[in-house]
Amino acid sequence: MRGMSPSPEIDCLVIGGGAAGLVAATYLGRYRRRAIVVDAGASRLQRIPRSRNVPGFPQGIAGGELWQRLREQALAFGARIEEGCVDSLAPLEGGFEARAGDRAWRARFVILATGASDVLPELAGLEAGLERGHVRCCPICDAYETAGQRVAVLGRGEHGLAEALFVAHFGNQVTWLSLQSQQAAPPEALARLRERGVRIADRVPRQVRCRDGTFIEVEMEGGEVLAFDVIYPALGLVHACELATRLGAAARADGQLVVDDHMQTTVPGLYAAGDVAVDLNQISVAFGHAAIAATAIHNRL
Repeated sequence: MRGMSPSPEIDCLVIGGGAAGLVAATYLGRYRRRAIVVDAGASRLQRIPRSRNVPGFPQGIAGGELWQRLREQALAFGARIEEGCVDSLAPLEGGFEARAGDRAWRARFVILATGASDVLPELAGLEAGLERGHVRCCPICDAYETAGQRVAVLGRGEHGLAEALFVAHFGNQVTWLSLQSQQAAPPEALARLRERGVRIADRVPRQVRCRDGTFIEVEMEGGEVLAFDVIYPALGLVHACELATRLGAAARADGQLVVDDHMQTTVPGLYAAGDVAVDLNQISVAFGHAAIAATAIHNRL
């Protein structure tokens, strides 16, 4: 109940149980600090069919398997993991209090590892494409594997155009699905697309269909059907920063939290790691963030 006494104070509360949160918990456990991870179960790791750019896995690893290994490692070194979605975070004397419904935790420090979520187009059939690996969200992670394939980048304006140029570097056949934003693009940017051999399809997609598990079709307004091996939505990310910004933490326009060299936000004692912090959205970067934040907290303790 809302009036119940909070749990005993802990050294660090980690909010979020994805790559950053679990690695932070492992470090804190190995530092013999009392750490609890509160996990809402929404890590983007679990949506990755297979990643081949995670250090140490040259043959690749499924995101769900990597998540399970990280979780087992954190538990092995003494971290506690509790299911829940933290809905409020407040400062108190010497630390913070977090609440998830009727539960409460008091901690001297907090690491916010709430990550981000991809903005996906509202297209029928998209979920099946994600499950089969035809729809991917991170060209930095896996555009290397698209050499010689038919690749679509679906996104408006400069962001979509820039991602189409990025993907075209990998020796593939790229189409920019510009969602009727081609006319607003600078002529010099369109010239760069032409130099790279990028095709532009300016009509709006209506639905996607997986075919025989080998490719995906995009039906456009007007009935035209385009076939691709991979589609990259390039509609941006929503960074889960609200717990920090409600406390006055500075953030960029896209919601990524501003941090210092030790991953501390502009709110003293509140740290951020992984996609929610300013930096490249990558698993290996999340690992580094977590190590830096956990070590900084250990040294302060």
